[in-house]
Amino acid sequence: MYKIIYRGEYDGIAIGRVERNQDFTAKLGFYHNEYQIQYIFQGERYFFSDGTCYRMSPGTITFIDKARIAKTNIIGGKYHDRLLIEVKESSMAPLCEMLGLDLREFFETHHGVYQVGENSVLQEIITQIESLASGADDEMNSARMKMLMLRLMVEHREWEHTRIGKFNESGVQPHINKQKRVHQVADYIAANYDSIASVSDLAAHFYMSKAYLCRIFKEVTNFTISEYINLYRISASREYLEDEKYSMTEIANRLGYDSLTYFERVFKRQMTVTPLQYRKTLLKSR
Repeated sequence: MYKIIYRGEYDGIAIGRVERNQDFTAKLGFYHNEYQIQYIFQGERYFFSDGTCYRMSPGTITFIDKARIAKTNIIGGKYHDRLLIEVKESSMAPLCEMLGLDLREFFETHHGVYQVGENSVLQEIITQIESLASGADDEMNSARMKMLMLRLMVEHREWEHTRIGKFNESGVQPHINKQKRVHQVADYIAANYDSIASVSDLAAHFYMSKAYLCRIFKEVTNFTISEYINLYRISASREYLEDEKYSMTEIANRLGYDSLTYFERVFKRQMTVTPLQYRKTLLKSR
């Protein structure tokens, strides 16, 4: 069973609520590798972060740092009803700065799971998010949603003490072991995305068959290995594109692409514009 209750985008904030009893399905959100907030209404999931498992149960809210999201994966196995919020840094950071808040520092510091089911302020905020996301379209809804995200950050200090500790892994140990193996591979990709020649070489490095590695990596992350490598490469490419001394061919080579054409195709698929168009936009904004 997989049921989307609502889904929408609000100027860099994607909101979606889904019920499901399947471990792995198509991703609900709009963005790749952005900040996430997850709230569990019913059921449970398991949050795997830095080699440790945390249980996400009804009334928990989870803040996920985008610098760690692709390798601190969500795993499950039981029914759950979840609210997912994805936040683009480019959308929220300027507004946060105006109010003296640091978006990047917030998610880096508060990355984790919190039990907030009995916190009346948090419940009020969740109710307002639900009302906006499931209600009629309004040109002011994006502004309202951003204000609710700011309120979440400001009020967070009221439930900081509810951070959840390590979950007893014994009941899900076989599943956790698989997550740890994938976590190791994901960490390796993050550090070596520009020099990985092929999936076969990656599998050999970890003494696994290519077929087995591809299967468990997709199960755990919902990315194929190639998609995951490209995610890191395209993220790194943005910094190169800001520096005019690098040609497109040089950037492609530095990222580990043998073909400029393939780099351009992957970049456009992820960013919706070509690398050259992206560079021109950056230069205009200076």
